[in-house]
Amino acid sequence: MYFLADYIYGQLDELADNFPDEKWNTVSKLRSSASDSMFYVAQATGSFTNDTAEFEWNSACKNLFALRSMYVFAGKQKFLSLEPGIVVRIDKLISEIEVKIAYAKEEARKRVSTAFGAMARKISFMAKD
Repeated sequence: MYFLADYIYGQLDELADNFPDEKWNTVSKLRSSASDSMFYVAQATGSFTNDTAEFEWNSACKNLFALRSMYVFAGKQKFLSLEPGIVVRIDKLISEIEVKIAYAKEEARKRVSTAFGAMARKISFMAKD
């Protein structure tokens, strides 16, 4: 992830210099989505609790989609030279995160199922008294 953020940041000075009146604030949006992507991937990776894993990985994925969209947009607008390998890296990272989201959802479902099972056993036990 660091490589992607570093690469995007490396493109921004030239973009800002070449298009100072650019009306879509692409530099700011690219910078924000790159740094937010790195932040949320790091946060999800470093989390030691499963309770928030799905939310954290979804935040990372959301920001990577924003980064990808803004990067492709900037390339199509000829603000920067689009490097297809960067898009592929972002897509690969998104795919890896989607697997982590699916795993987090399954783990959450198991926790809820286990909790309901325990509660049902307790109610059943109490009903026998």
